[in-house]
Amino acid sequence: MDAAREQHKINAKREMRQILEAREKEAHHLASIKKAAHDEGHESGLAEGLAKGEAKGLERVLLKGKKETAIKMFQLGIDSDIIAKTTGLSKDEVRQLIESHT
Repeated sequence: MDAAREQHKINAKREMRQILEAREKEAHHLASIKKAAHDEGHESGLAEGLAKGEAKGLERVLLKGKKETAIKMFQLGIDSDIIAKTTGLSKDEVRQLIESHT
């Protein structure tokens, strides 16, 4: 009877060790998945942030170019309404530019 009980304990310990190893592997796998998801989210956020920054920078450059063109057109004696239509700036923006450069 003692041999059977001892064998049962050995089997129970073996099963417990297998269960613990399986849980450890599962925990490691979940940690890897979480890290991959975090890294992917970080990269995605970084790419989105860079794209937004590039778009804002491009907008600023385009606006600067429009303003420079408007000033040159004014210096050539072109009417402010035509400047606004040509550059896409509002009449008020053109007026403010003209006032700041006269």
